Amino acid sequence: MKAKAMFLKEPVVGYALWAVLFTVISLMIAQHPSDRTVSLAYIQAAQRFLQKAPLYEREGIHGFLYFPHFAIFFCPFVFMPPLAREILWRLFSLLLFVGSIRKISSSFFPGLQSKAFFCFSLLVMASSMASLRNGQTNLGLGAALMLGFLYCGEKKNFKAGLFFFLGLILKPIALFPFFCAALFFPSFRKAALATLLFFFIFPFFFSMDRPRYAYEQYLLFLNRMLSVSQPNEANFADIQGLLYLFHLKLSPLLSLLTRSLGAIGTLLVVRSLGNLPRGSSLFPALLYSFSTSYLLLFNPRTELNSYVMLGLSLAFFSLYFGWIERQPKASLLFIFLTPLLGIEAFGGSWVRIGLWLKPLVCLLFESLLVFFLFNRRSPVRCPIRSG
Repeated sequence: MKAKAMFLKEPVVGYALWAVLFTVISLMIAQHPSDRTVSLAYIQAAQRFLQKAPLYEREGIHGFLYFPHFAIFFCPFVFMPPLAREILWRLFSLLLFVGSIRKISSSFFPGLQSKAFFCFSLLVMASSMASLRNGQTNLGLGAALMLGFLYCGEKKNFKAGLFFFLGLILKPIALFPFFCAALFFPSFRKAALATLLFFFIFPFFFSMDRPRYAYEQYLLFLNRMLSVSQPNEANFADIQGLLYLFHLKLSPLLSLLTRSLGAIGTLLVVRSLGNLPRGSSLFPALLYSFSTSYLLLFNPRTELNSYVMLGLSLAFFSLYFGWIERQPKASLLFIFLTPLLGIEAFGGSWVRIGLWLKPLVCLLFESLLVFFLFNRRSPVRCPIRSG
């Protein structure tokens, strides 16, 4: 029993869980390298950038839907063999994701760091498998945004800017959380402005011989985003995916209005939570949770594996309410919701169910989170440890 207890105190158990998952997925990729992967679009964009060809398609709702920066970021993978490329890209995303879990565990649960890392890994694994299997950027995006918010809370603005910069590369939707960080963390605003300026000029550093090329890609990117922002297919897991359950469909104008009201509502809720006694101690995690939930519910292109970002929030608040707030009912309720984020792993009709179930879980979780925080009897605990 003592040996077992000592073993569980070490983070090696949590790392072993991720190592097993990564090994299994790597073996699956080795057998079917081109099956269920999105990296082909990334490779094509990187090749086009090296050739200084247009990065964006003119038709369809799929393809390369990122800032030009991502094509630059992915260029090193062009020169790798296909199998190595697929595995190393997923390894990069997983290391970033696991690193964010370690950071959360050490910042919020310094006395239970190893146990927190192990439990956190167990809770978030179901929601992370699909993104890791498909090679989607959502795994790295969730990690980068969480780290950015945590470093904002610690007033380590250079590190915060670095991770938000990475988040913007991984997906354009990171703009909303980045804006929230600049809005609610005054000490980060100068660093945020510097990050934004450097992000804008970044592609020009790699197009010194043809600076107009970078400018043209920005224009093509804007046109592309406008053309894909209103998909006609009912295969996305946003708020409209939930409405489709009731045979309702929002018009483009009503969809835009809903997204705008959702953004305003999110900012108002976050502001009210920030006014709780000692609310700033938990504020970075709350801001991550509500800003990413807004993306999941109101981005009209939310995919099922995007909910790995919600998985981070659910796992964290499951542990927070169980160990810090001593509210076992809230903790168990959140733990119960976590496996539902991996429902698409069953395939078949479960994929269609996930299109409305996941946004429903997101709405339920954030509503319960607000309820539990506003009906607490003691101040917000567990301040983030700086340094």
